[in-house]
Amino acid sequence: MAEKIRSKADTLIAKVPIKEDLVKKIKAALGEGKLPNISVKIPEVHFGTPAVDPAAETEIGLIARQCGFPVVDGKSREKARYEIIGEAFSERGIRLGNLISCKARVEIKIRDLDTGKFAVIERQTTVAVDLSEHIAAKNALPAAGAKLAERILPLLGK
Repeated sequence: MAEKIRSKADTLIAKVPIKEDLVKKIKAALGEGKLPNISVKIPEVHFGTPAVDPAAETEIGLIARQCGFPVVDGKSREKARYEIIGEAFSERGIRLGNLISCKARVEIKIRDLDTGKFAVIERQTTVAVDLSEHIAAKNALPAAGAKLAERILPLLGK
């Protein structure tokens, strides 16, 4: 049995995506050319005890910068062409022994500031597990943000 598990490990264990691979994939989809300025604002809440940092917003902004997008905000000299807005929340899932799961959902809209119309509307739900509830929540939120970035950023570069 142990030998079978070792020989089939690559199909039995979920592969953890590497962020560098995600950035390369998005850059390839973007191609060459000047990318538009974007802004990202996604407030979030963790139900139960509050957690305050915007993990999904940070993740989308980080990946966008790594892909070459100029990321700006209201204090920047340059204005954004696209505004990524939305909301995110996480909540505690099940506990198994010392492990706690949290589920997160991120919903975003991307407004083309030249036309005022929404260019993209998307959402993503993910789960993460950790020994700490807040760390599990803060891992689930950026995971959702990364999956959204993979889908939305190539659309903004066209």
